[in-house]
Amino acid sequence: MAELEPAEGLEAFPEERLAPQMLQVDPDLSPLQAVQEWAAEGNPPGQRVAYIMSIPAAAAECSLAEARLVLLPLLAQLVFDDHPDIKQATAEVLGPLGPILASKDPEAGEAGGSEDAFELLVLAHRLLQDPERAIQQAAASSVAMFAGLLSAEHLREHLSAVVDELMRNYDDEQMQECAVDLLAKVAAAAGPAHPDWCEECALPRVLKLANHRDYNIRANSVSGLVQLAGCLPLEARSGQLMSAFAELCADSVWSVRQGCASELAVLAQQLPREALRDRLLPLWEALVTDVSAWAKAAARRQAGPLLTIVHPDDCPEALLECFLQAASGPATLTEASAHYLPSVLANLGVNRWPQLRELMAALVASEYVSVRVTLAERLHELLGMLGPQRVDDDLLALVERLSADDNQAVADALAVNIQALLAALPPHGRLPQLAFLSHIHPEDGSSCGQWRMRLLIAEQLAGIAALLERQGLAEVLLPATLRLCEDPVAAVREAAAAQLGCMVRSLLLEMGEPGSNGGSSAAQPPAAQERQDGSSARGAAPAAVADAPASQAGAEQQASKQEAEAERGQQEEQLQHAHQQPEQQQQQSDAEQQQAQQAQQADQPGASDGAEDELEQDATPPPGNPAAVVQQIVQHLVELRRSGGHRSRQTYLAFCAALLLPQPGPAPAAPTPGPPTPQPTGGSPLASAVAAAVAASPGRHAAAAQQGQQAETTPEPSWPQLPEAVVQSGIAQGLLEGAVALAADPVPNVRLAVARLLAAVKRQQPALAASSPKVEEALAALAADADRDVQASAAGDC
Repeated sequence: MAELEPAEGLEAFPEERLAPQMLQVDPDLSPLQAVQEWAAEGNPPGQRVAYIMSIPAAAAECSLAEARLVLLPLLAQLVFDDHPDIKQATAEVLGPLGPILASKDPEAGEAGGSEDAFELLVLAHRLLQDPERAIQQAAASSVAMFAGLLSAEHLREHLSAVVDELMRNYDDEQMQECAVDLLAKVAAAAGPAHPDWCEECALPRVLKLANHRDYNIRANSVSGLVQLAGCLPLEARSGQLMSAFAELCADSVWSVRQGCASELAVLAQQLPREALRDRLLPLWEALVTDVSAWAKAAARRQAGPLLTIVHPDDCPEALLECFLQAASGPATLTEASAHYLPSVLANLGVNRWPQLRELMAALVASEYVSVRVTLAERLHELLGMLGPQRVDDDLLALVERLSADDNQAVADALAVNIQALLAALPPHGRLPQLAFLSHIHPEDGSSCGQWRMRLLIAEQLAGIAALLERQGLAEVLLPATLRLCEDPVAAVREAAAAQLGCMVRSLLLEMGEPGSNGGSSAAQPPAAQERQDGSSARGAAPAAVADAPASQAGAEQQASKQEAEAERGQQEEQLQHAHQQPEQQQQQSDAEQQQAQQAQQADQPGASDGAEDELEQDATPPPGNPAAVVQQIVQHLVELRRSGGHRSRQTYLAFCAALLLPQPGPAPAAPTPGPPTPQPTGGSPLASAVAAAVAASPGRHAAAAQQGQQAETTPEPSWPQLPEAVVQSGIAQGLLEGAVALAADPVPNVRLAVARLLAAVKRQQPALAASSPKVEEALAALAADADRDVQASAAGDC
């Protein structure tokens, strides 16, 4: 087919401009060589821009000599390029390149500045004079990034000369604006480290620009003054700077006054108390009554921020009244009031709450959804400052009204911080706030819905459970939590299962405490319950110690620990002697029955029920009993493992990991006197006692010998150990057996989770792992698995 000729009068474009341009990549070139090859003149502009933007990465990988030899000469050519995109890309890379080169120069710190940064300033000077405003702004931002690397001499002489060159042509408004932009950005980035330059060089030039005849330059100089305020001595802030700012607040152009009004709160943070009270607050009072509606609105929006800064004794009533009246204003003002209300109360004090109570009621009843959402997001902060009594008297009805809002966005805002909100409410007002839990789940057959919101709620479940009474926990929170364990999103399921594990561990600890109402019947084997019912009406926990499948040495160690307790030592010793022989016989019988059941289920992967065997009871505890809550949770997870798919089994394993593997707490503070002693990161009490004994020993040889003797029996101190009440409850061992049964699961991800769990239990909880001989057998089988990840996890490499 003959090639078509362009019609007469139409421009003929080259063929290569019609086709899409592909980025040239040569894997044989180093990053520095690629930049040198493809960023040079003669390549397509798009490709040049891409490789120019990679100059900082190339500089990070090459040596300082190579960067100076290749990159700096290349940049010197690029700043004179004719294409605006090339110059803008060059201006953008100058900033991050400065710190990279300075980090490679060992003489930068000794000389008091970086010579490479000075070379970059010379290149940026050329780009600051470019007629394109975007290139000027990019160059000014880059100079601010490496201005802190310049020496004091370079700042005083060369950077000031660059600003003077921009300000030389008084009639060139664009260059004057570029000078203001450069001074503001450099003051914000490098001003605190160079206060002398700010006072001697930057302040006089900003004051000169603030008196420029062009109102745009005066408006832009407002931000320069505010940025300099944090870098100047207090005398200069209260003197020259505030005088220039006052003149701008009285400017004849409304846009300049509006800019001043918008910066009042930022400037107030940099002023001393006297200057704020005597000079800035009168300026606000003048601007809030300005003839311009724009300047007046900007000043009214500053009422909330100013109330968070001003001293309570210096707060004028007009400022507080303006903040209170914002509730009846437009949406922007009302939303600002809702946002700053907790901060205003924190600054002014709780004694001002009677004046702010009506504002709170008006915000709750606001017609704007954005206002109610903003208030709901910070409601927990406000309640926490007022205290339970004031909340009960003044705010409980308003909180209930806000929680009953029809808009879903308001409910979501409350749910984000639901734990902190419940903690600030009185106990009788907490349960009604959880009504949203009944409708957070996605409808059947629908998509995942707002799964991120469900994830935020799931991550707070354990903290919420600690704030509720047992009845509310069993009737409201627990059903919602168990349903979250079946969520269609894996992250939500794992978070809910992990929180359930923390709940169960806390409940088991409560059940193991002396005098607890929960008892321990739900956490013991049936045989132990029968012996307790027939021998003692007190239902004390010591009788369950010998019921757990443990060796004779473990029973003696537990008996010694119980004898050390002052309150129950004598009673427990008598009870143990009374039931020692029958319990040993019953223990042997239980062990034989368990071996027989395991032999029958050996050929059925996943048939071992583990924890559910420990939960079969003749009598069900009351719903509010901790034992009943534990029973309900474990039974649900066990049934989920039996009947669900592989995702349900993974959720079960996540629950087991959270229960059996407590996470380390914060590291304890190192003691000030004496030699430094290595402290474990959140270790158990046993590990802390061992560390204290080592520190108190007279010689290091004795300490080393003591550590050597305890090395075989003492677990790693960096991992907190499960409390005895949890290990001996039977629940932990049953759940572990259920996890072991999943080692032969057909799904690789399930076997991977089992391998990680068992390896972590063996490493972090050696006593629990030793109580079940099947742990070693399962790890050996998983180490020979066909999946590499499973093999590595079983071997402890992951």
